[in-house]
Amino acid sequence: MSVVLFKIVPVVLTFLLGFLLRRVGLFNKSNADLFIKLFFHVAMPALILLSVPLLELSLKVVTLPLMAALINLSTYGIAYAVGRRFHLDRPAFGVFVIGSMVMNTGFTFPFILSAYGPEGMAFAALFDFGNAAVVLSFGYYLACRYGGDGNQGSMALLRKFLGSSPLIALVVAVVFNLAGVHVPEVGMEFLKILGGMTTPLMMLSLGIYFDTRIFRTGPLSAVIALRMLLGLLLGSLCVVLFDLHGLVKVVVLILSSAPAGMMTLTYSTMENLDKDFAASVVSYSTLIGLFLVPLFIILFPVH
Repeated sequence: MSVVLFKIVPVVLTFLLGFLLRRVGLFNKSNADLFIKLFFHVAMPALILLSVPLLELSLKVVTLPLMAALINLSTYGIAYAVGRRFHLDRPAFGVFVIGSMVMNTGFTFPFILSAYGPEGMAFAALFDFGNAAVVLSFGYYLACRYGGDGNQGSMALLRKFLGSSPLIALVVAVVFNLAGVHVPEVGMEFLKILGGMTTPLMMLSLGIYFDTRIFRTGPLSAVIALRMLLGLLLGSLCVVLFDLHGLVKVVVLILSSAPAGMMTLTYSTMENLDKDFAASVVSYSTLIGLFLVPLFIILFPVH
């Protein structure tokens, strides 16, 4: 567990730094918005172009991304029905369904790498491929649909979706993977520099946005329960249906119960959703995840 803490503490400290910088007046939410846009248009596409071309996309592993997509979409359907009972305005309802659906798989990666090594990370990366595909397509569509003035036409939504920087990077990365195209070493180093901005940009932004006040207590509790508890139940169902065992079973359970993804806050900034509600969803689910993920590693040892 000390190794896991060693990996996680710097991430938590970056979050606390963002929180402190806002409190002393050096940064504000406008700065966080710029950081998030830089993450969305630069750092995240770089990460996609770094990782996806290296995955082994074959029929033998197609079930892992399929499971992630099924969990995403199933959670969305239930969240849509539950969210309507809270009578939220459009920007808040958008956060409700997106926050419930999007898994912060990246949050779990340091835990999985420390506990299970490269093999565990390989399974996690394959699972995350399905999560990313849904988040970058359907998730962004939902953000456009419920953001802005709420009256964007279908063609405008389609143009925004097709012009999404991470989606373009994902398509290019999959083509590179299938065609066996290798990025030159100089290009890889460039992408590593850009992708390396992910943790500071997102954790500083989250720290700047973090507020000890809890926005929309009832909906917030519901989102966290849907994302983490329902996610775990759906992940357990996938384990049974797909007859998973050993390490792959544990990885699926950990990732399916991950906190609400950073993209909830990113999309809220990009498309004018309820950013305060989004920050609460991501912040408090992440705080719970700091205890939940190590607990899973203890309860589900892999021999």
